[in-house]
Amino acid sequence: MAQNGGKIFKFIWKVENFSYVRNETNVFLKSPTFCLDIFDGSAWCLKMYPRGRFSFENCVSVYLERLPSSEGPLGITIDYEIALLRTNGTEYVREVEDRCFRKGRKYGFDNLIDREVILGAKKSTLLPEDTLTLQCCISPKNTELKNYTEVIAKTHIEVECYRHQWKAIDYTSDPCILLNWEAGGEARLFQLSVSRESNNQTTLIGVFSDAVGLTALHLKIGILDSKNSVVKYLVYKFLDIDSASEVHLSFPLITVPELLKNESLYLPNGKLNLDCEFILSYGLQHSRIERIAHDSTFMSAAVDETTSTSEIDSPSKKFLYCTENIPSSIKNDYQNLYQEGTLSDFTIRVGDGSLRVHRAVLCARSPVFKAMLTSNMKENEKNMVDISDLGEDTVRRMLTFMYTDMAGDLDWETEKKLYFAADKYGLIALKRICAEALKQDLSVTSVGEALVLANMHADDDLKKITVDFIFDHETEVMCSTEWKTFMADELQLAAETMHHIFLKKSENRH
Repeated sequence: MAQNGGKIFKFIWKVENFSYVRNETNVFLKSPTFCLDIFDGSAWCLKMYPRGRFSFENCVSVYLERLPSSEGPLGITIDYEIALLRTNGTEYVREVEDRCFRKGRKYGFDNLIDREVILGAKKSTLLPEDTLTLQCCISPKNTELKNYTEVIAKTHIEVECYRHQWKAIDYTSDPCILLNWEAGGEARLFQLSVSRESNNQTTLIGVFSDAVGLTALHLKIGILDSKNSVVKYLVYKFLDIDSASEVHLSFPLITVPELLKNESLYLPNGKLNLDCEFILSYGLQHSRIERIAHDSTFMSAAVDETTSTSEIDSPSKKFLYCTENIPSSIKNDYQNLYQEGTLSDFTIRVGDGSLRVHRAVLCARSPVFKAMLTSNMKENEKNMVDISDLGEDTVRRMLTFMYTDMAGDLDWETEKKLYFAADKYGLIALKRICAEALKQDLSVTSVGEALVLANMHADDDLKKITVDFIFDHETEVMCSTEWKTFMADELQLAAETMHHIFLKKSENRH
């Protein structure tokens, strides 16, 4: 296949909010239509099956189709290439030569990529900001294109975001507390019951009405501290929803002893405060071709294809953009504000350098900086803080996240350092991102480091995942040089881990 400088036709398709695409086997998402003018305006599209087809239900399937209404010759023979793009290049390129496309025919790949790869280990690079980018390059056989053409299209999956807080819940007075919330109007009622079981386990049971047509639900419920900041997520679930009039959810929350153990943080004034956020998708979308380039000259395209196909058909809804998916223009503006230092009024000294930042942004994003800059601490008086336990690169990455909500590409060392920084400054979202990346990157040689990190920061979830990894790869881990070093340096933690593994083996025997 010819490279970018050659005479090829390139179609780039961005699918925003990919996680909220309707996830049923054999259901496809269709790209905006594009044309190969050299063949008398023959019309084409890409079809993507987010949950695959037939026996490939755990894959992402992608096909190039020549539309039945296409004009031009009966058959068009081409070489084509379909690739999944990452932020700095291509990956998972699949290529086919000498394929003849008749009208209404499609060819492609049942398994372009496994879903567990794109939504797991490679999510940060293959789904940046939850955007999937596909590229299809076409080179006709025995016919030369007049020039290099690039078409860029976008499909946006609409989502709704609702947030509510329940304050001063007296969980000790009644074994079951019913909490109501009209999310977006009376027709959409969310009922939450907090039950205290005999074993002191607190359980959440939720009922969400008006779920007709709902295809995906992202639920976050966390505990609020005295400063109205989420200090611990009790529920952080992404769910595919089957057709139903109501959605019933049930999750164990937290034990009463654990609440009492952290009473000053979790129970300000002796009451429980919860923050609840819903992100909903009904499968609706809008698609359009955004730009067309011939050689290196781009032009805008006013083509708009608002889709309501039978394959993804839902009743009309009023949409609100999710707060997590901040429009890129805002992110770019805040990134420029940080990089240019416009109206900056605070200095962070790290290493041999100084970083100029904005007090308002620091306070809005970090409860630690907020406490520092709204009190009589010396940092507030001097308009400056020295950070000696973090490297300059780590602080820059942390600040970039605070301004833009973007963590960038992460490797093992970066994940560890950013995790530490996020925990230190109360950046819960960044800490969660780093924790998820650490879980995905666990290996025989690195698991000891992850265990130390989880223990140091009292991260029970990361610790459990790490111990489970050791249990599943016991022989390889125990025989590694890194584990021997870990046992010498962390004797008590190693003993505790071995005890957990022994108990787990004992449970499996019965």
